[in-house]
Amino acid sequence: MKTVAGLLMLLLMAVLPAQGAEQKTYVFAVLPQRPPVTMHTNWRPFLDQLEQATGVRFKLKLYETMNQFEAELKQGVPDLTFSTPYQLMLVHGSQHYRPLVRGSHLLAGMLVTRADSSIKELSDLNNKQIAYVGSRNVCSLSLRQILSQQNIKLNMKEVFVGSSSNVYKMVLLGKTDAGTVLNVDFDAQPDDVKAKLRVLLIAPKIAPHPISAHPRVPKQVQQAVADAVLQMAASPETSALLKPVQLSKPVVADYARDYKALEKMDYESMAKGI
Repeated sequence: MKTVAGLLMLLLMAVLPAQGAEQKTYVFAVLPQRPPVTMHTNWRPFLDQLEQATGVRFKLKLYETMNQFEAELKQGVPDLTFSTPYQLMLVHGSQHYRPLVRGSHLLAGMLVTRADSSIKELSDLNNKQIAYVGSRNVCSLSLRQILSQQNIKLNMKEVFVGSSSNVYKMVLLGKTDAGTVLNVDFDAQPDDVKAKLRVLLIAPKIAPHPISAHPRVPKQVQQAVADAVLQMAASPETSALLKPVQLSKPVVADYARDYKALEKMDYESMAKGI
């Protein structure tokens, strides 16, 4: 009897810690880029694979607006997050989020007009309409930063259209005089679309959106997440999960190397508009 009781006790001691570990779930917050249904479709398979590779559970948290996302980021609510480079910079000093991995394709904001437009330089945009995806997107902030650095003050009417595809439509249909897009998106456009556009300006390239972790997340979990994402790229089956979440060809991220230079920007002022 004592032997049986002893075995039962050992089994309980072995099982209880494992159950506790299984119940630990980390909140993984993603900035709003598309409708929540689309975001869930893109991100849940990636997180399912991440769970399988790490043995850690993740609760996907999505947001209706960028304001909601940034408010929680500033409070340090997410355990892990996928944000813009500028948003990471915004909270790095206060919440100490650490970038783990990022895609390898550097980003550059681009300003485009129709190929037959009379707009040839930035000053021609005075009193003109310009289409943005949103006020806090990388392409929008890149343009605002350049205008600020060059001390160019233009009276432009901003039109926020919600997606890059809408920016192209607004410009090509002549509903706005220009629009801001990202280089990676522009490069992916069909040749006949690019032929109808003129690139007016290309901003300096910056490191893309990272997956970052709050310091309360154990270091071993942070490392397991980074390793798992990097390993996903090695298999065709799992690498297919990376493109929808903008992590194609992932590399290790480093704040000092990749994002610290962005601290020169007054994000709060730039995000409000020109």
